[in-house]
Amino acid sequence: MTETATEAATIPDAIGYGFAEMVTLASLQGGDAAVLSAEALRVDGYMDNTDMVSAGASSLVARGLAKAENDGLLSVSGPTAAVAALLSSALRRIEISLLTAEGGDSVVFMENDDIHLLFQPRSYFTWWAMAQRPDVTAAEANLMVIKQHLDSNPGGGATLRRREDPTGQTLYVKNGGDGSWTTGTSTPRQADIAETKGVDDAGLLHQIRAIRQD
Repeated sequence: MTETATEAATIPDAIGYGFAEMVTLASLQGGDAAVLSAEALRVDGYMDNTDMVSAGASSLVARGLAKAENDGLLSVSGPTAAVAALLSSALRRIEISLLTAEGGDSVVFMENDDIHLLFQPRSYFTWWAMAQRPDVTAAEANLMVIKQHLDSNPGGGATLRRREDPTGQTLYVKNGGDGSWTTGTSTPRQADIAETKGVDDAGLLHQIRAIRQD
């Protein structure tokens, strides 16, 4: 299956994709970047499953998000083309885990030179794809998600990592009191996390940029 895509000039605030649909979009152009994106979205085990890809294609066509051409190829346009293009060309995949006492989940920011999207999980491994606000940088968008989560869950925490980083370096963030943050970084080889207390927003943003390798 091959994709004919027209990239979107603008993307809606959010659009939802089912599990099979996301498998199909990740499979359209293929390549190493698409595999990494599929891993980040937890659908990589199904990219070679023709039944799953066909089911996703059928669902996309039924929803009007794709078109079956006369030659049998699947074409996508508009926002869905932007999503498919990003999955196969992302340069950064920033995973932010949002933690509470009851558990947590992860959101994934994906970026290339032209498209920045936030993927937020829904039930049954489906995803919302949301455009990044155009008036903030990618690092600032990461900061906003962390702050919003910790404002809503003062006793919770958050972690941030760049999935392409082979060191696995991870930033840990929690409320420090009095409007400050307590942060720490680690890699899988580290046994302990050295905490830094009293970090302000500017300091946290600086640490986020370091993990992102901006």
